[in-house]
Amino acid sequence: MSASLPENAADLSMLELYRVESETQCAALSSGLVELERSAGSPAQLEALMRAAHSLKGAARIVGLEPAVQVAHVMEDAFSAAQLGQLTLKREHIDRLLAGVDLLTRIGSAQECSPRT
Repeated sequence: MSASLPENAADLSMLELYRVESETQCAALSSGLVELERSAGSPAQLEALMRAAHSLKGAARIVGLEPAVQVAHVMEDAFSAAQLGQLTLKREHIDRLLAGVDLLTRIGSAQECSPRT
């Protein structure tokens, strides 16, 4: 999981930890996709996007959020295909990937993932 956890991370539930990881990785995906839309993706940029999707997939799997696992898996596959030259990410692909980030954000901030006060 991400290194940007709150100081009281020991008090967080697994779903709360997922929410923090989701926020971090979704931010990385959003900014990376916007940059990718502006310029051709470098191998390092595609690798970073693939890793962010992979991290989200693993975190979602740990807490049993299967819809998030599926969305992140499809995104990871798209970035991997782009890395291998099997897919050229065009505007319509990036728009769909950004929609996937929006969906992952909604899943990550769902009521059951919110911190309890």
